[in-house]
Amino acid sequence: MQSAGLWRRFVCMGYEGFLLLGPTLVLGFLYAVIVGQDQGHPGHEELKRTGLQVLMLSTYLAYFVWGWAKGRVTLPMQTLGLRLVDAQSGGPVSVRQALIRGLVGPVSVFTGLWLVVGLLRPDRQTLHDWAAGTRLVYQPRSR
Repeated sequence: MQSAGLWRRFVCMGYEGFLLLGPTLVLGFLYAVIVGQDQGHPGHEELKRTGLQVLMLSTYLAYFVWGWAKGRVTLPMQTLGLRLVDAQSGGPVSVRQALIRGLVGPVSVFTGLWLVVGLLRPDRQTLHDWAAGTRLVYQPRSR
C-alpha cells in the first residue's frame, strides 16, 4: 500500500471543508433559531456561543468517526483514492482509532503540526495518524 502524499491530503481537507460548508450553515441557522441567538433575545451570549461550538464539534466528530471506522471512506477520500487503515495490520480502523484521530486531528491541522510532522517523518504520516495508530493510503480506483 502506497502512503498518501501531503498534497493529496491537503486537497482532501479542502474538499471535506467545502462539503461541510452547507451542513454547517444549516445547522448553525437551526441552532440560532432554536436558542434565540439574535438581537431580539439577549442574554446568555457566552453560553449560546459555547453551545454552538460544542454542537459543531460533536457533529464533525460524528461525521468523521462514522466515515473512517470499519473500512468506510468519506466522499472526498473516495474521489481521491484515499483509505484510512490500521497502521499495524493494514485492516479497517476501529471506532476508538477514528475517535482519537478525530480529536487530535483539528489540533494537528490548525497548529500546522500535521505538515511539520508529515515533512519530517520518512513515511509521511501526520501527527494525528501517529497518535491514532492509523495510516492514510493511496489506492487508485480500478476502472
